[in-house]
Amino acid sequence: MIRNSVFKTLLAAISVLAVVAQTACGNVALAQTPAGSAKSSVASVQPSLEGGEERTAEDDSQEMSGIIPEGEAQVRVRISVPHKIRPDSTITLYPYPVRPPKLLKLINKIDDNPKSLRAQLLNLGYAQRSSDTRLFPIGGWRWKYIINSALAKSGTRSPTNIITMYPWTFKMVPYVQTEVRRINQIEEERKQSYAAAMKNFEENGVDLENEALHQGLAPVEIAIKKGKTTAMSGTAIVPPGTWYVVATHKTPNLKFYWQIPVTVSAGERSTVQLTQTNALVIQGDW
Repeated sequence: MIRNSVFKTLLAAISVLAVVAQTACGNVALAQTPAGSAKSSVASVQPSLEGGEERTAEDDSQEMSGIIPEGEAQVRVRISVPHKIRPDSTITLYPYPVRPPKLLKLINKIDDNPKSLRAQLLNLGYAQRSSDTRLFPIGGWRWKYIINSALAKSGTRSPTNIITMYPWTFKMVPYVQTEVRRINQIEEERKQSYAAAMKNFEENGVDLENEALHQGLAPVEIAIKKGKTTAMSGTAIVPPGTWYVVATHKTPNLKFYWQIPVTVSAGERSTVQLTQTNALVIQGDW
């Protein structure tokens, strides 16, 4: 009986502490949002091509601060991709959809058959021992991400000799197959997004452009600045409504294109993060 009484007393004390901690956390969260501050929104986190979740990039060079003019909104756009060698980037906000670029090369689905995967692993293993560059990885960037993610999840290392290479491929096939299917799914969704963007332009582009011109709206080019991290960003003040974030990012071996609609209300601060996953088109050594 004494033990039960002590146990009940401890449970009651723990419950009280939990309520106090939860209340304190709620007060801290409220204290961090000043009364009357502008509404802020950030794009949701997406699965990353490199595995895991797409991390939200921080960039201290473009703080979302200052007073928003009455009846206007602030849009911040960040290009957050790992490819930053000699970049050439542009960001423009359009009050209407524009025609997506023509697909010069279709992105083929990667074969996930175990036999094909073993053959590819052997080819990559042999080629990797003799050549590997940051700009043009063997098999393209998709395979680079697949192998890196599969290695991390399997807890193994790349083989260093022919003797260990063959048993390594058998062990790696299940992990690689999972990553291939994940990458194929992302590319299928990209294909569907491209088709939807093209359909939206063909069905609504002209009408929405004429409506924007009637309202006195014009494209707004965003000046891009590089921050302390690898992210590049810029901000713009625009009237409330739906704007299309149209951006390009070119490196010596890859070309990215985005067209993402964002709807903002008066007084709102909105951040759009452009990643490899939500790019509408990727061309090059992909």
